[in-house]
Amino acid sequence: MPADYHIHTEASLDAKGSMEEYIRKAKQKKLGEIGFSEHIILHNIEGHPYTPYTPIKSSYLQNFLNLKANAELFVKLGAEVDFIPKVTEKIGIFLREFPFDYVIGAVHFIDNWSVDSPSQMHEYSKRNVLKVYEEYFSLVKRLCRSRLFDILAHPDLIKIFGFKPKTDFSHILGEAAETMAKYNVCAEINTSGLRRPCQEIYPSEQFLKILHSHNVAVVFGSDAHEPNDVGRNFTQAVKLAKKVGYTKTCVFNQRRRDFVKI
Repeated sequence: MPADYHIHTEASLDAKGSMEEYIRKAKQKKLGEIGFSEHIILHNIEGHPYTPYTPIKSSYLQNFLNLKANAELFVKLGAEVDFIPKVTEKIGIFLREFPFDYVIGAVHFIDNWSVDSPSQMHEYSKRNVLKVYEEYFSLVKRLCRSRLFDILAHPDLIKIFGFKPKTDFSHILGEAAETMAKYNVCAEINTSGLRRPCQEIYPSEQFLKILHSHNVAVVFGSDAHEPNDVGRNFTQAVKLAKKVGYTKTCVFNQRRRDFVKI
C-alpha cells in the first residue's frame, strides 16, 4: 500500500487516538510509510476554534521524533493547514517554525461558510451551485499560487454532500489542474469521501483524469480521525489511480518530493 499522509491524532480537536496507536495500525495494514497532519486554523472563524498547533511546541514534537527514530516504518511530520487568504503571511511564518516533511493545504471555508460542516449544509440549497464551485476552485488556485503547500487536500471537497452543478463544469476542474501543475502542488487521493454523503473518493474519476492529463502528481490519504481509518479503502484508491493512468505516487522528506511506484 502507498503512504498514508493524512492522519489526525488526538492532538486535533475532532480526532482520537495517539501516534503510537496509529503506527501500530499502519503496521497491521502493512503500510510502509505514514504521515501525521494535524488540523491548523490560523484565523478566528465563528464556530471554528483558532488552532495554532500549540501541541507541537511542547511534547508533541518530541514524542513524534522519538517514535520516528524507533518505528519499523517511515513516519513523516506534516500538517493540514486551512488556506484563508487574509492570513497567508501568518501561514508562511508558521510553516517556517517547524521541521515539516510536507504541508497539506485545504479549502474548508468560503468566507465564513464551512462548506463541509453538516450544520451548514443547508447553505448549498440557498446558493447557485455552479457559483459555489467557481468560488471554491478560485480559492484552490489561490492556495496553489501562494507557494506555501506541497499537497492539496481532498481536491473536490465541495461535492461532500452530493451537490454538483447541473451544467458541465469541466472547465473549472481543468483550470484548477493547470494551476496545480504550474505550482507543483500534488493532488491527494483521499478516501474519506467514501464515508461522506457523496460516497465518492476525492477527487472524482473525472477530475483525476484531468489532473493526470496535466501531469499533476498524487499522494494518498485516508483522512483518518481514529486509528481504524488508517489506509482505509486504499485498495480502491490505488485501483482508481491506475485506471486513469497513474503509475507513481509522491513521498516527501523535508519538503522535497520523490516518486515511488504504485
